[in-house]
Amino acid sequence: MTGATITRPRRSAQPPATGRGAGARRILTRVAVFAVIAAVPPLLFDDYWVFMSAQVLAFAVATLGLDILYGRTGQMSLAHASFMGVGAYTTYIVSSYGHGPAIQLGAVVVVALLAALVVAVPTLRLSGLRLALVTLAFGELLAWVIRETTDLTGGTQGASVDPIVIGTWDSSEPLHAYLIALVPAAIATLLAAHLGRTQLGRRMLAVRDTELAAESVGVAVARTKITAFLISAVYAGIAGWLYAAIVGFIAPPDFDLFASVYLFVAVVIGGAGTVLGAWLGAAYIVLVPELFTLAGQPNLYPIVGGALLAVVALLVPDGIVGLGRGLWRRVRGARGGQEGSR
Repeated sequence: MTGATITRPRRSAQPPATGRGAGARRILTRVAVFAVIAAVPPLLFDDYWVFMSAQVLAFAVATLGLDILYGRTGQMSLAHASFMGVGAYTTYIVSSYGHGPAIQLGAVVVVALLAALVVAVPTLRLSGLRLALVTLAFGELLAWVIRETTDLTGGTQGASVDPIVIGTWDSSEPLHAYLIALVPAAIATLLAAHLGRTQLGRRMLAVRDTELAAESVGVAVARTKITAFLISAVYAGIAGWLYAAIVGFIAPPDFDLFASVYLFVAVVIGGAGTVLGAWLGAAYIVLVPELFTLAGQPNLYPIVGGALLAVVALLVPDGIVGLGRGLWRRVRGARGGQEGSR
């Protein structure tokens, strides 16, 4: 044809990323971001804040576990800190016999699973407030056992825990504690992030949204809830193992009802149902009380924490992560509108 102009579509320099390649690049990007952030404390902070950062890593494992149970499966537990206590006191008992970190970790996982089964199996059909009350009863029972078995746990006086020793690394040294805790925290994060792409993760979300609808499409609701509870308990037990070895001293108040409530508040404030929200919650639960203490106002933390939870529940139900996503969408929408008007 003459006099007609044919416009060929422009080929982009790189085809849009799809499929496994895009997924791999996304994972590599997240790993790189995690590595950069993880390098900040040992490079920029002094020993005190490196020590606090190591505690953040331990609590991140705990909040990731609680997020799997509550944020993804919709099951409320008021005994999550109690399962941390199971891990911490198992570590103390096993280490007192001279066993190293590998035996300690194996024992923590086994004992946490057994304790979780004791709670989960009788409560197959429970959810919401009723499940929370059962877990509360378990937490109180565990606290009573710890207080009364003085010869085994140290009772109300607490107990000193031997550090984790791996080669020349010793968790009593802040930098070594940070590096030792970084490995299980990274693995726990990767597994929690991958869980959402699995059949189990999708079943958890279905149970969280509507149990009746999930059951009607063939989801084994009871089995899914028990699985989530077991995973959550193992995460909490490992967090207790890390916490006991890093801090070097444990006592019953570290794992009581208030500690469980603080963990729950941390997950809600960070953003339930998200890996990033669990990490923000861990940073909140460790660093914010410490900042109030350094400012000479430790008694203000519970008041501010309660007020912040009320604000989040009323105004930002998706937590800090949800707020950030909303702001980002608005910024992108404003940019798109400006480009469209040009």
